[in-house]
Amino acid sequence: MTKTNTHFTSRLVAILALGASFATSGCVAAGVGGATYAVKASQRGGLEADAQAGDPLAQYELGLSHCCMGPGFSTQTATEWLCRSAHQGHVPAQYELGRIYAGEVSRTPAPGQKVIRAVTAKSDPVTSLVWFRLAAEGGDSKAASRVADVESGLSASEIADADARMTDWAAMPCEYNAVFEG
Repeated sequence: MTKTNTHFTSRLVAILALGASFATSGCVAAGVGGATYAVKASQRGGLEADAQAGDPLAQYELGLSHCCMGPGFSTQTATEWLCRSAHQGHVPAQYELGRIYAGEVSRTPAPGQKVIRAVTAKSDPVTSLVWFRLAAEGGDSKAASRVADVESGLSASEIADADARMTDWAAMPCEYNAVFEG
C-alpha cells in the first residue's frame, strides 16, 4: 500500500471504531458503568471513618469513589471530599480538582459516554488553573504542564483573576455546586 492509502485506511478504521463505540456505548456503558459503580461503592465503607477523622488520603480516595458523572456517582459529593483533602495540601486532590474544573469529569471507559459527558460537563478554567497551580507548586509534573495549557486559553484578566485567587485560595469556592452557583 502507498503511504496515502495506509493513512486513509487507518483513518477509516478509526472512524469505524468510533462509530461502533457510539452504537454500543449505551449497552456497554450500562454494564461497565454498573460494575464500576459497584466496585467504587464497595470501597467507600472502609474509607468513611478515616475521611471523617480528617485523613487527607482517605478523603481523596473517598472523593474519587464518588467521582464523577453517571448513575450512582456525584460530582458534588466527590468535590466535597476532594476539597477537604486539597485544603490539607494533598497534591493529588488538588490535581483532581483542577481536572474536574477543566471539565474533565468523565472516568468511564466507554468512548461514546466520554463524548457525551465532555459536551455536557461544566468548566471553570480560572478555578481549574488555581488548582493546577497549587498541585504544580506541590511537585506534580502533570499539573505543571496543565498550567501552561489552561493559561494559553485564558485572557489576561482571567489570569489576573487566578493570580488574585492564589493569594487566598483556601477561601475560594471549592465544592462543585458552590463554584457554579457563584
